[in-house]
Amino acid sequence: MTVHPDERAPVSRGWVSRFGLLYLGQNAAWAGPTQLLIAIQVADWYPGEKEERLAWVMAAGGAVMLVATPLAGAVSDRTGSRFGRRAPWILVGALVAAIALVWMGFAPGYAVLLAGWLLFQAAIAFSINAAQAVAPDQVPRRQYGLVSGVMGLTYTLGVVVGTLIGTMLGVRTAYLVTALVLVLLVGQFLVRFRDPQVLREKVAVDPVGGARWARFSVVPSPRRYPDFAWVFLTRLLVTLGNSIALFYLLYFLRDRIRVADAEGGVLVLTAVYAVMVIVSAIVSGRWSDRVDRRLPFVSLSSLGVTLACLIMAWALDWWVVVVAAAVLGVSWGVYMAVDQALINEVLPTMADRGRDVGIMNVAVALPNTFSPVIAALALRNLGGYPGLYLLAGALALLGGVLVWRVRDVR
Repeated sequence: MTVHPDERAPVSRGWVSRFGLLYLGQNAAWAGPTQLLIAIQVADWYPGEKEERLAWVMAAGGAVMLVATPLAGAVSDRTGSRFGRRAPWILVGALVAAIALVWMGFAPGYAVLLAGWLLFQAAIAFSINAAQAVAPDQVPRRQYGLVSGVMGLTYTLGVVVGTLIGTMLGVRTAYLVTALVLVLLVGQFLVRFRDPQVLREKVAVDPVGGARWARFSVVPSPRRYPDFAWVFLTRLLVTLGNSIALFYLLYFLRDRIRVADAEGGVLVLTAVYAVMVIVSAIVSGRWSDRVDRRLPFVSLSSLGVTLACLIMAWALDWWVVVVAAAVLGVSWGVYMAVDQALINEVLPTMADRGRDVGIMNVAVALPNTFSPVIAALALRNLGGYPGLYLLAGALALLGGVLVWRVRDVR
């Protein structure tokens, strides 16, 4: 029986904790290669053209994610296994992603590394998208902010864990450890997760949106569901700005700030950023639930991302970059804590949650696809790093303004 989100029983603290660990493992697996490992491999192989080579790897991986993310949602919506709709894809995606990480650790050259990264991006898209659909499937609306805050917190901790593994270990060992962390943290959630089997005849009529299995479409109509479209656009803009700002962080520290140990500098900034996210994510998620408001949190945090980008644009000293990392951490913690709750509020139909969460994740996949190319062009044509960070801040600012076009959520 389909239960409306307002009528569900609350999930326990243990459930929330296990879900957070699941999300931490998935994002640590993604963050290690993205933050350090691939950049180190590419710089070792192509020291004179590392920026362009890294941009192409990330752009190609983003393109795969762009296709795999909505596909993963649609497939999990229509999975009728006795293990439920989401659990099989959370598990299979994680196992294939772990295999891809091992492959990348033993990559002898650029082409093999690229192939492993494409496989990883496709697999982790299925695992993450299925996991993100669990919350709107089973969590009551009054806990959306809490769970969204935990997701924001554990996403950031995942970045820290992935970066720490990449910094403390050799490249090959780091890939192997990251794969193990992914499998263990996904496994601990699935052991106690009860994902009810949903038969087609039981979800034929959607009590919220009136959607039927036979009426499946690729995307929800922007005319019929304008709030969904506006949230998608604002998420795209803010994420694109954030992605552009962070893409060349390692090289920014090496070439502009002149940090002797740039890899260690990335770790320090990540730690500062993470502490700020931890402080702000859970507090803002619960606060959002308590006051039953989403839009002010999303808008103000987007403006905070803009402020951090402005600081980075004119930074020449290490301590200024640390300040920018703190501002970005507070802002991004609030944004992530409430953004997912806002998404859950505007999902059009109950029968197609996986598809619609997948479409929302395209707003993250598109920046992963295009931010490397945009960042490279900005670095070359907008006056170097100042122009790059001004562009990133402008995109976040636009997203923070446009979110107020959402009408049916406060």
